[in-house]
Amino acid sequence: MKKLKIYFTSDLHGYIYPTDYRDAAKNNMNMGLLKIINSFEKDGNTLVIDGGDTIQGSPFTNYLSNSNFEIHPMSEVMNEGGYDYVTLGNHDFNYGFDYLKKYLNNINAKCLCTNVNNKTNEISILPYEIKTMENGLKVGVMGFTTDFINRWERPSNLENFTVSDTAASIKACFNEAKQNCDILVGVYHGGFEYDLESHTELSKTSENIAYKICREFDFDILLTGHQHMSLPGQEIHGTYIAQTPPNGTKFLELHLEVNDSGSKNITSELRVPADTPNKAMFDKLMTLENQVQQWLDTPVGHLDVDLQPTTHIDMAVNGSYLANFINQIQLKESEADISVTSFANSIKGFNKDVTVRDICSTYMFPNTLAILSIDGKTLKLALERCASYIDNTTGELKVSDLFLKPKVEHYNYDYFSGIEYTFDLSKELGSRVTSIKFKGKPVKYDDRLTLAMNNYRATGAGGYEFYTECEVVKEVLKEMPDIIIDYFRNHAEVIVDKSKYITVIQ
Repeated sequence: MKKLKIYFTSDLHGYIYPTDYRDAAKNNMNMGLLKIINSFEKDGNTLVIDGGDTIQGSPFTNYLSNSNFEIHPMSEVMNEGGYDYVTLGNHDFNYGFDYLKKYLNNINAKCLCTNVNNKTNEISILPYEIKTMENGLKVGVMGFTTDFINRWERPSNLENFTVSDTAASIKACFNEAKQNCDILVGVYHGGFEYDLESHTELSKTSENIAYKICREFDFDILLTGHQHMSLPGQEIHGTYIAQTPPNGTKFLELHLEVNDSGSKNITSELRVPADTPNKAMFDKLMTLENQVQQWLDTPVGHLDVDLQPTTHIDMAVNGSYLANFINQIQLKESEADISVTSFANSIKGFNKDVTVRDICSTYMFPNTLAILSIDGKTLKLALERCASYIDNTTGELKVSDLFLKPKVEHYNYDYFSGIEYTFDLSKELGSRVTSIKFKGKPVKYDDRLTLAMNNYRATGAGGYEFYTECEVVKEVLKEMPDIIIDYFRNHAEVIVDKSKYITVIQ
């Protein structure tokens, strides 16, 4: 009998230290790569693998993206942890080629990704590798990522890459890999388009195709990511699947046994990181971590009211001053007629005295702004998509499963400013928007307005495909956290827009 152990992380999003950065005092939480690697017990029959979205998403990496450095700290920590393989996530491209290169060119692990090619050959990316373990077991590891990167990422960040169709890229090399190994492991920065309990189809796009991969390819193990699901392990179509939650809050430990007869037994669990972080790397990077914390506590301005989030459903139904404030900034920066914004699944909010920490913990992604020319008909489609977020089937308003399964997607509910609009929840989905007014006048189907939104939403992501048919009249290629900081520099004392733009009828 031969054994294989795999440690798997995914969607670390730059969380190295055991803190979520929302509070400088909370610096010993059960999270972060430093604690995860202190949990590893690696030997000659162990693989350590990462599933992407590794170098973007935390205040730590936000700070790094504006700093001069040669070796990405994530590379150093992963080397200390003995990583063997990594693949690429969509957010790993967010800060551009040079930033990504400082990560990939300094890790001992090999980058595997069938559908990403570096045109300059400055980064080594292989489709798969077969590694013979100490016990003689031949393990093939193949990486691939969501091809929606082409839709989401700024073109300038992909100039040195081609990102091809995920399924086609797997098909091109699958048989060759399968024939030459005993065990084939897929590492996919993508999730599931079907519900794993009911097996009902949830999406028809190619963003997440893990179910399709399990059905069409005979992987022994498929390690997934992107959806931030806690999936300790189960079997689908003969493939063993698993996924970790984000931000280094848990990692996967998987054990495989191959009996002499060839039969396989696989078990796995999601584990909480060790109580103590890796001391060598903790100490080595502490100067940088202190710089990050000092930067986060930099005051930037003052608001006339606190902007603390309530529940997602409450904000969706009653509106949010916090959303108004972000839209207020977008309108000023873009000079558009109206604006739309959304919230991450978890946000910090602002006290009256605002610091960089508040901004980075509330607007966590490096989105830029796109200004679209939109007609009234398309605007109604967008609002109908938002109206579908609210479930009224029992008389008690709650978030619809459309935004919760298979992935929690509160960030796909949008808050508009500059128009007054009404949702009538007694009506069928697609017919809930009963009124849209701009400057007090009803918006007709052929009326045209300019709409400011983040570049992610402008790609049509999140069920807003119709935006791709709209003309982009202007772009503001400055990242939103920087736009917010600059707004405070020009408006140290801010009066928040307290208009109520939405009305909801039950």
